[in-house]
Amino acid sequence: MARRVLAVLLGAAAARAVTLHGSMGSRSPLCNWYLEERQIPYTMVAPRPSAHPFNQVPFLADDGGVEVFESGAILLYLADKYDAGCGTPEDRAKHAKWVVWANAALDPICFVENDRGQVVGTKLDQPGRAVNVLDELLASSEYLVDGAFSVSDVAVASYLNYVPLFFPSVNLGNTPNVCRYMKRCAERPAFAAAFGDAHSAAVLKAVDRAAQGGDKKLFGIF
Repeated sequence: MARRVLAVLLGAAAARAVTLHGSMGSRSPLCNWYLEERQIPYTMVAPRPSAHPFNQVPFLADDGGVEVFESGAILLYLADKYDAGCGTPEDRAKHAKWVVWANAALDPICFVENDRGQVVGTKLDQPGRAVNVLDELLASSEYLVDGAFSVSDVAVASYLNYVPLFFPSVNLGNTPNVCRYMKRCAERPAFAAAFGDAHSAAVLKAVDRAAQGGDKKLFGIF
């Protein structure tokens, strides 16, 4: 009996080999979202800065001594190991380009920083080739790769959906397909499981507001 209980406990531990160090105030929820979508058992623990060479989160530890930092790298690792749809170099290439693009190109569009690294604004609502091309691509497909939700959407939609929360006055009316995509992703149950029901509801409300032209104050009336 004791051996059976021990086996069950060991099996449960093995099933939750993935440990994610992070917090809601970091980019950890991006990783949580993908873990929830793919139903990968994991343990969420408080930040452990000493495990990260730059003392940041998220930071993922997996069985076999694997340690990964940076949200994009974590997403790619999880997709490579746990997602059958990313099992070949050709499949991985379809998704890696979007994850890298989200971190390298979309991030600075969504979040404009000053010289001290503080976020001071967004360019998502400004005319620009990158956002316009993204809107065109999403006109003919619900998701970024082969019309199916994937790790690519986790990377891209996470950044997009933070913008109307941080900048309520943002006007995304010129990119309706991007807005519909943001809402489609935020409505997924795994998104709410990762970011929290309150965050998910706030995102959906903010996206609707952004699609309609952002917050508008009626001066002279109130």
